[in-house]
Amino acid sequence: MKEFYIDNTQDKNSEIKVESIKEKNKIKRSPIPILEYDSFAESITQVKKDIYPNKHKIKRCVITYFQDVIAKLENNYVIFQAFRLRIEGVRPRVYELKINEKEGKESIYVLLCPLGAPQAARMMEILSAIGIKKFVVCGGAGTLDNTITDNKILLATSAVRDEGTSYHYLPPARIVKIASNVRNKMIEVLKKEKENFCEIKTWTTDASFRETPAKVQLRKNEGCVTVEMECSAYYAVAKFKKISCGQLLYAGDVVKKEGWDYRDWHSKTDIREHLFNLSVKCVLAL
Repeated sequence: MKEFYIDNTQDKNSEIKVESIKEKNKIKRSPIPILEYDSFAESITQVKKDIYPNKHKIKRCVITYFQDVIAKLENNYVIFQAFRLRIEGVRPRVYELKINEKEGKESIYVLLCPLGAPQAARMMEILSAIGIKKFVVCGGAGTLDNTITDNKILLATSAVRDEGTSYHYLPPARIVKIASNVRNKMIEVLKKEKENFCEIKTWTTDASFRETPAKVQLRKNEGCVTVEMECSAYYAVAKFKKISCGQLLYAGDVVKKEGWDYRDWHSKTDIREHLFNLSVKCVLAL
């Protein structure tokens, strides 16, 4: 076991020093704590891998936020619960979906994920620790452009990092992008399926009730099409851990400075099921 010695003085010019037997790392103190990025790869807290079964060495996972889709798949015996993630509060279920392909059979995991960037990162940390290396996420997003309808598939290729989680995985920057190889493979699938899709920049925020008129206009000015709560965290974790992740979205409600249009987006069962099925095809292609 490594021994860590932390010098955390109150001098504004001080550096926090973390020393281990093999490595030394210095973190420059910042007036804003979230900007104190630490590139040291090994965290003191670790996933307890032995409590999660992955007997079949499954490598792929679809993460979704569609409770209605998951309920239907479970009720129709298409997916079966494999295990539950051991966290405080409601423990998310991880399901197994068996794929029958002409070239052979394969199973993937399906996770109904809690909302928010911290949970997104936590789920990816746990699942990647037990061997999952390829992820596709599907969910709904508010659109900043009411011309974007819910029948268009949105591939998030970059995300504005207006949340806190990604700053623990990557140095401070305004955006994070999808890995180019993941983007290319997902586009191949979408074209093969003859999908009506577009590549977008999304705005990831922690505060769904602080999408103010000025903030919305600012994000529109820099090219954001949607607003959601996880994408930049997914892409940051994937880049940090050298795993694959892409996200598909559909435009649900409209968030514009003139007001909010709910558009009854949670009832769009057809597009939600379609997006999930596309995500399965995409993750199998990664």
